[in-house]
Amino acid sequence: MLRMTDRVRERWERGEGALNAWLGSTDPSSAGAFARAGFDAVTVDLQHGSASPDDLGPLAAAISDAGAVPFARLRWNDPGLIMRALDLGALGVICPMVDSREQAEVFVRACRYPPLGARSYGPVQGAFGVGREHTEAANAAVLTFAQIETAAALARVSEIAATPGLDGLYVGPADLSLSLGLENFADLGDPRMLEALRLVVAASRTSGVVPGIHAPGTEPARAMLGLGFGFVGAGGDAELHAEDAPERVLLVRGSTT
Repeated sequence: MLRMTDRVRERWERGEGALNAWLGSTDPSSAGAFARAGFDAVTVDLQHGSASPDDLGPLAAAISDAGAVPFARLRWNDPGLIMRALDLGALGVICPMVDSREQAEVFVRACRYPPLGARSYGPVQGAFGVGREHTEAANAAVLTFAQIETAAALARVSEIAATPGLDGLYVGPADLSLSLGLENFADLGDPRMLEALRLVVAASRTSGVVPGIHAPGTEPARAMLGLGFGFVGAGGDAELHAEDAPERVLLVRGSTT
């Protein structure tokens, strides 16, 4: 079996949390700046950000060239959209609104080439070679995260976490707070939210997948790492200037040097 290494996996192998930056813009220079700032991954938001699939190739290349892992948050759990994002160079995919094990299986199947899945061959960027050399390496390299952001998903979180081939769960606090009817919007300190987050971490540990969460800000990100999340969205271009990103990374990791 091929063994892949990247900044995200290296963190996990050391028992550390990996930090993710969230990119809403279409600017490759901004994408590269966040990657160089020390974030282990940079996620291009194809669902709510400005970027379209046409922008993903240059953005993923800029992130990879700067040493981070290029992720894409998909528009929806659509096999065609998933395969296109992977063809354009995304090495991690976050799928929104996954509410069941069946939906998670559809997602994972589209991310893997046969015999592990049903991904169609034809990479545009990010290829590992040709033929079997590429398909086997891509199957080993691509990271798959299902977003837990509804009450329905939370009720089935153990089943979703146990999906074969799934690498992690990624909590979307905004939608989850709305779905749970919480008075405090996207408040990671809300008691009911904390209860939900502990369920996600516990289900992830039981199934051997990585719990992830969107937690922009120094203190929220540090709190989520302390809660046991291993992939934390600690900031992005919606609330953080690229020149301030290195300090954010250092502060979240608990160092000022």
